[in-house]
Amino acid sequence: MSLRASPAPTVPVPRRALGALLALLALLAGCSHADEQGTSEAPHAAGSAVHDGGGAAAQPPDLSHANLVLLSVDTLRADATQMLGGPAGITPAMADFAAHGVLFTHARSTAPQTAPSHMSLFTATYPSVHGVENVGHAADGVGSGKLESSPLPADIPTLAEILTAAGLDSVGRTEGGNLLPVHGFARGFRNYTYDLVGVESQVTLGLDTLRELMAPGAGRFFLFWHTYQCHAPYVPPLPYIERWAPQDYDGMLKPRIAELGSKTFKERFNSMKTVFWKGRESFGPDEARYLHGLYEGGVDFADDQLARLFAGMAEQGVFDTSIVVLLSDHGEAFFEHGHWQHEDVHEECLRVPLAIRFPGGWQAGKRIETPVGLVDVMPLLLDLMQIDTGPLKLPGRVRHGTRQLVAEDLLAGREPHAQPIISEYYATLAGNLDKQVAIEANGMKFIYDEVRGERLPGGEAQQLRFLYDLRKDPGEKNDLAPQGGPILKSFFDYYAGLQTLRRLEQSSAGPGAATELSPEQLDQLIALGYIDASNAPSSGH
Repeated sequence: MSLRASPAPTVPVPRRALGALLALLALLAGCSHADEQGTSEAPHAAGSAVHDGGGAAAQPPDLSHANLVLLSVDTLRADATQMLGGPAGITPAMADFAAHGVLFTHARSTAPQTAPSHMSLFTATYPSVHGVENVGHAADGVGSGKLESSPLPADIPTLAEILTAAGLDSVGRTEGGNLLPVHGFARGFRNYTYDLVGVESQVTLGLDTLRELMAPGAGRFFLFWHTYQCHAPYVPPLPYIERWAPQDYDGMLKPRIAELGSKTFKERFNSMKTVFWKGRESFGPDEARYLHGLYEGGVDFADDQLARLFAGMAEQGVFDTSIVVLLSDHGEAFFEHGHWQHEDVHEECLRVPLAIRFPGGWQAGKRIETPVGLVDVMPLLLDLMQIDTGPLKLPGRVRHGTRQLVAEDLLAGREPHAQPIISEYYATLAGNLDKQVAIEANGMKFIYDEVRGERLPGGEAQQLRFLYDLRKDPGEKNDLAPQGGPILKSFFDYYAGLQTLRRLEQSSAGPGAATELSPEQLDQLIALGYIDASNAPSSGH
């Protein structure tokens, strides 16, 4: 029996034409290195075997009745985990989880911010298609300010809507922020929480929820669990600060961390702009080093709590009955390219962990080396769970990403076919004007700014495109774009074709109608530092 989900019987987009377009675009970008060097550099041909860590059963499991648990550790860059090049001993629980499943060693986020990345994960569409952005705050000229949101169009179904329509009990346990119902994230969930409580409480809530979902007689379920513990402000418990932060640092941040350490998790977020990031334009290399150490302490702390979550899941039998996915929505920058947090499409913001654990330990220890994008996770999960979307009552047609990840390949232990990975940074609300596209193919990476025009007002040339050889320059220090050449041209050809792909996948209903935030949701965004409390709307704030 094929595990690939059947397409809906009435699909307004010519799926065959879309597939042909994707193949052509992949060929354009995939041939770039061969054009210049005379040999192909695609090291992982479709169908080749992945590394085998042993422990796999003789036959793939029947996943037609499997539950789904999706764990999102917000703001976790790949190289902060010990299984993907991070410090030894920083994430033993996550490393153990990956050792019992399939680890994707070069997974990339579809967007470097929480709302657009998660919505791409839940809809198999790019930010330029689903239109969801982090909530923006802008002054309205009279001092009260206003909030701008961009909800998901009504006719793009989400993973939760699809699974609920297929009969699963869908529950969301998130820490909110930019995962609010105003964006459309609660759509399809029977119950959806978004309280900023910290990873300890989130783990307890997750285990309590799983206990209910795993009760005798309960049906098939989908649990989405999320934590902001690794997100700024980086203030883990003191033992983790002592373990990871540079002890020789004695600058401006040290007393701030001591002050924030006495506050609750939510209070720390409320102090993000006023205390933690205050005057960050004056931060230097010492602050970057110290902040990175604090961040690693937070990752270590989050991992210790995940160990408790995994132990409880094992005790409750979740690993025996469920597909469990562990990932992050984006990474984090420490001024490697002139930014803090996650506001560009460089590697530190895009490379994330991704691991999938199957019932019975199927394919345990496998490492998928081919680069993959999170936009393809949803269709893969639907395939694995044998969800036929055709007969389901849904608000619109189901998108299928680029179809790079195929269930049959993964269950057989084969590498997916190599193809370009697209990421987008779209921040256009509240007066922002950021539209960046990153395309990775064959070890090369192309970044293009879609907004700022080819020349400045004075006529001088402006640098709008960047090209890096990630095999020789993983830190993206040496820009090859000024040299021109066939590689750069092939990426521009691919980018031109990408516009057609975007149009094919676009919603026919247009942008979703903006919904006013509740006072509680506004508090969430102020707490996370996305909204300036001093200039927030006046309705009780």
